[in-house]
Amino acid sequence: MYAYPMKATPLHGKKQDGRGQHKVIPLSDFRKQAFLGWLCTPVKERDPKSQVALADQLGIDRQTLRAWRNDKEFLEEFERRYLATIGDPSRKSEIMDTLYKTAIDPDDPKHVQAAKQYFEIEGSVKPAKIDLQVSGSPKELTDEQLAEIIQLKAVGEMEQREKA
Repeated sequence: MYAYPMKATPLHGKKQDGRGQHKVIPLSDFRKQAFLGWLCTPVKERDPKSQVALADQLGIDRQTLRAWRNDKEFLEEFERRYLATIGDPSRKSEIMDTLYKTAIDPDDPKHVQAAKQYFEIEGSVKPAKIDLQVSGSPKELTDEQLAEIIQLKAVGEMEQREKA
């Protein structure tokens, strides 16, 4: 575990190198927990808005926050929380709501595309299945034609797996 410069609750005595006081802060400390929560909050929703302001609010030096971001244990917890946040069902619900709002807005140039994606995700509309026969050598196909064939085959395979 690392030692971090602190503004609050300094240790008594000076270090030999003349730097400020250091104290080991466990991951369970409310300040680290607050910083983790702040990092996992979307940038536009963060309060306070800056890392410097957060450090002031928590009564610690901004260098401490930087040091925490380099701490292995802190980074592992941050990654775990971040992955839990992006996989949160409420996030998926927000995305579906946004997609729906875009789909029903006739003034939005992407409303048709959004409607199609919304229906595909929710499962009420599936892409049309196309049977394709290729005669001749595949070497005669363009890259675009070959990519389309591969995509159609993949969609067909996925539909078969869903039925099974």
